[in-house]
Amino acid sequence: MKSGRDSDRNVAVRSYVKMILLRSIALFAILFLIVGTIVYPSFMYDFAGIISFILVLVFLLQFVVLYQLKNYSSKEITTVAVLGAFSAAARIPFASIPSVQPCTFIIMMVGFVFGPYAGFMVGAETALLSNFFLGQGPWTPWQMLAWGIAGLVGYGVSFVRNPRAQFYVFLLTGVVYGYIFGIIMNLWMWLGFVRPLTFASFIAVEMTSFPFDTLHALGNAVFISLFAPKLEKILKRYSLKFGVFLDS
Repeated sequence: MKSGRDSDRNVAVRSYVKMILLRSIALFAILFLIVGTIVYPSFMYDFAGIISFILVLVFLLQFVVLYQLKNYSSKEITTVAVLGAFSAAARIPFASIPSVQPCTFIIMMVGFVFGPYAGFMVGAETALLSNFFLGQGPWTPWQMLAWGIAGLVGYGVSFVRNPRAQFYVFLLTGVVYGYIFGIIMNLWMWLGFVRPLTFASFIAVEMTSFPFDTLHALGNAVFISLFAPKLEKILKRYSLKFGVFLDS
């Protein structure tokens, strides 16, 4: 049998390898952009969609590695997986209603209660899993990023200590994030399919999506108003009962 010291050493080695991989991916992406720009001066402009797609993937991979470096327990990893599946399943029945989905509020609440890493991973998993039913495409990594950030934003609200103010800040944040989510997804559309890449063309894309972003924001407000206090109690009770994410 391995001693505790050998086990700790193996964990340290694995963590070191993961960190090297993390930095190597980032370095490769930077070198790719530099060489591409030197060889082909208009590289960044002509291939903005592909470049942004690669950078989003690199960011997602880096966050996954950081998540693994946290050495969460099997209970915590399982909790994240189950919540991601639940959030994805909650999105599917609302697919016929443009931009209205409960998953944004669910992801924010996970980040609020369980911390930034859990929130981001549940958000990324939501997009990846639900798109197996709704359709995968180049938009999937951008949705993973947008919903992952929703988890980080939810964690940020946890720093508001006044319980009454906390709810209203969470509600306002959910409404605002409906528009931020739209901006992130509009970046994907703008960089990949719109030419010329000007401020005016981006504003035009924003204007076309504004009604849908508003529906997203209003949907978040409704779901938060109806279900946020109950979901918060459920997640906190689960955390205490099973001892998961107690230090988040």
